[in-house]
Amino acid sequence: MLALPVVALTGLVFGAIGLCVNALARGYDFFTYYFTLVLTPMIFLSGVYYPVAQLPGWLATIAGGLPLAAAVELARPLVLGRLPEAPLVPLLTLLAYAGGALYLAMILTRRRFAA
Repeated sequence: MLALPVVALTGLVFGAIGLCVNALARGYDFFTYYFTLVLTPMIFLSGVYYPVAQLPGWLATIAGGLPLAAAVELARPLVLGRLPEAPLVPLLTLLAYAGGALYLAMILTRRRFAA
């Protein structure tokens, strides 16, 4: 049950990022770039399929700043019946991405409607 707020926050983050992409999209084909250049590499780097510790050091540092990595770091122990060891940093990472992306989406959408 504790994983549900993490899932909701993760959905908010990626929904807000999706709103940013939507405001920037000039056509339907633009979304292909988002999925191919942003989401797919993020899935492979964020520890969804294998531990981030197996990545080279420089790549693990980059992966540590991704929103999906923070979500995995919070959700995986909760799903396995444990509490995360250090939940503050990933939680703050997700909140920062959510706040920043929502603010940026608001600005980009207003600009798009004004044009």
